Amino acid sequence: MHQLAAAQASLSAAKYLVVSGGSRELINGHMMTLNPAVERYRAYRGQSYGLDIIKINALGFRSRGLQPRDPAAYAIYGESVLAPCDGYVLASRSDRPDMPVPSMDLEVIEGNHVLLICDDFVVLLAHFQQGSVKVAAGDQVSTGDYLGKVGNSGKTAEPHLHISAQLPGSALEPISGEPLAITINGRYLVRNDVLRVAAH
Repeated sequence: MHQLAAAQASLSAAKYLVVSGGSRELINGHMMTLNPAVERYRAYRGQSYGLDIIKINALGFRSRGLQPRDPAAYAIYGESVLAPCDGYVLASRSDRPDMPVPSMDLEVIEGNHVLLICDDFVVLLAHFQQGSVKVAAGDQVSTGDYLGKVGNSGKTAEPHLHISAQLPGSALEPISGEPLAITINGRYLVRNDVLRVAAH
């Protein structure tokens, strides 16, 4: 289990809710990628213990309205995403469109994203806003460096930040590495856990 002590730096000061996370498929849909019988899952095996995080307001609402189609109506949309660890950028992308809710981009599942190498492990941060990613392959990053903004690109039912850790994958399938469980500030987060981030 890898500790991302500074992972809260990935998000601005506020209250966030884990909507997918944990070690059972019932509470974490990413776990299905561990099934070796499904060949198309192998390229995404590294995200198996991933977390999907949304922002909620003081009343616990995630958006203006029940399920608005406009991604900008969601509290987390446009939030700054900062590097959760020191390392360098393995890959990034910023050209995929932000999809209207609940449409999904099934061509590039991770959408706009940043893939970091931190020590001996890889961290994926995904579903960034189109055009917001400000780092490129080979860039050095330090904890807290600005990476981009939360969007609604890729295979996502609504705007959220995806974060997962893994051992390095292959050159052709960089998200196929052995998945790693992560903790944030000493906590192994699962679905419905609340993450409170204080202002710095």
